[in-house]
Amino acid sequence: MNRSALAALAVVVSTTPALADSTVAYCEMVRDNGEMLKGRCIWSQMQGNVYINDFNHYAFAFPAAEQGKTYERTNREGAGPSFKRPGYVINVYWDKPAREPGGF
Repeated sequence: MNRSALAALAVVVSTTPALADSTVAYCEMVRDNGEMLKGRCIWSQMQGNVYINDFNHYAFAFPAAEQGKTYERTNREGAGPSFKRPGYVINVYWDKPAREPGGF
């Protein structure tokens, strides 16, 4: 490979963004007024920035630079993270939680 081709390849590799880790998860949003929204979501993280998409037609972004300023993140053992903003909390579960006895 000649030097110009090698240099061009190095530029392409260095400018290609890192791919996000993403997975299908189960999300639950609890609003301050007690309303609850539950369902399937797509959770992804790239360089500390978290994105929750396809959650009942909603999408959320939690930039790493805003953690502790506009939202609080809590990593929960045995479940996914929790994100709290004024007005609501979103809980992420890697597995859909089991139904409570007597539930439907």
